[in-house]
Amino acid sequence: MIHRIDHNDINRATPYLLAFCVAILLWTATYPFARAFMLTENNYNEGWNVYNAQRVAAHQPLYPSAYGWTSVNYPALSFHLVAALGRFTSDYLFTARILSLASLCLSGVFVGLIVWHTTRSKLAAWFSGMYLVAIFCANARGYVGVDDPQILAQLFFLAGLYVYLRGGRGGWALELTALLFVVGGNIKHSLIEFPLAVLLDLLFSSPRRALRFAVAGALMVAISIVLTSRIDGAAYVSCLLTSRGYSWKGAIVKSCDVLLPVLMPLIAALWMARYCWKNPSQRVLALLLVCAIAVNTFFMGGNGVTINAMFGSMLAIVLLTGVLCAELPGLLPGRLKGLPQAVICAVFFLWLAVPMVISGDPLVINAIIYRTPLDFTANWRTDLALERSRAGEQRFAAEVAYLRQQPGPALCEGLLRCYYAGKPYIYDPFNATRFIAQGKLDANVMVDRLRNREFGAVQVYGNVEQMLGGRWPNNHFAPSILRAIQEYYRPGFKDEDGIIYVPRM
Repeated sequence: MIHRIDHNDINRATPYLLAFCVAILLWTATYPFARAFMLTENNYNEGWNVYNAQRVAAHQPLYPSAYGWTSVNYPALSFHLVAALGRFTSDYLFTARILSLASLCLSGVFVGLIVWHTTRSKLAAWFSGMYLVAIFCANARGYVGVDDPQILAQLFFLAGLYVYLRGGRGGWALELTALLFVVGGNIKHSLIEFPLAVLLDLLFSSPRRALRFAVAGALMVAISIVLTSRIDGAAYVSCLLTSRGYSWKGAIVKSCDVLLPVLMPLIAALWMARYCWKNPSQRVLALLLVCAIAVNTFFMGGNGVTINAMFGSMLAIVLLTGVLCAELPGLLPGRLKGLPQAVICAVFFLWLAVPMVISGDPLVINAIIYRTPLDFTANWRTDLALERSRAGEQRFAAEVAYLRQQPGPALCEGLLRCYYAGKPYIYDPFNATRFIAQGKLDANVMVDRLRNREFGAVQVYGNVEQMLGGRWPNNHFAPSILRAIQEYYRPGFKDEDGIIYVPRM
């Protein structure tokens, strides 16, 4: 016998369903938010970002030449902002981490505002804002509360999208939208899916306004390039456009790594995009999803590109699931019609258990391909994850203390260790190795310095011998540099995070 759904009973359960959603949010957010206040390396780029903020504070150019042993391939605005705030906090790392956390929360606010403007549903708006924070903490926790400009940049792109919708796609809104997009692009330049979606939406409705938006944006971009080149170095554009290795297989594999854990909201977003396409007031959200998946998947093929290249897709997914939360009850057939929104919200939040279990570092698909071990328990057990981070904080302190004791400069694969040990910024592992592979830098320069024992220590994430005999190339040290470390240096300090080599006598 089929029982009729009693919507009154479900409505009475709404407070409990919403409390369930909040509990899931707290579950996902506790670890990355707490980890942000621990002195350890939460992301490889953190040391690189800190050193670059320090360079800005010291009035040193970020882009003196197109390539070098220390190179910058990000826009300059985030480094200037962290350097300015660092004058008051005296700590670039935690300043940037707090800025990232605040940006994520404010991104949730703008997502909620966008959903509210397009649906007029308060519950859907609240759901979207909370869901944005929760899905990032569950599926991209490696970038939450980390010194990296991506989440800060997306805040300005979301603000621009809100202004575009709030201003009715005309008047002052077009120029202000372009300005916010350009500001975001001067923080991180890869989120081009937002201006692309807006431009396409305008082309469908008013080619004249599309031209106006494009011209305004182009002029602002040109002005920002001129200003940055004058302030931070004439090689600004060359540094941003330097090539890197590319793999279509890597693009597909890494994109699936990000999207498969959020498969249900992705399918829901794709389904909702069909309805948004038919509604001119919501069409830009459908365009954003299509543009984001296409652009982000392409970018994921770049050497050294990780999950942050897919953030635009995650934002579009959350926006469309928010619209679905508001619209679905009226689209469902038969007895399901009018299903309370709280039920839909709870289902989406329940799905976050999937990325909480299977997402992390190493990424799951890569781990399967390369046969690296995975510990799923440590992903969803917040207490175990925090315990692991506290142990990592102690190891980090010991590594920094050991590096500080070694005389002279040092080479660090994990740059944050060298920064806190007070070592000068000499070598950018990823970009320097990329330029060596392209023939723009000569590895023998570093080999000679290692032969002469100019460095008091060399910190690496693993054993040099295993790196040289590995199946995959090392992205941070060229083979000749690894061989020089092996020949002229010996292990002096070792823990599970890596080895610090010191000169052989």
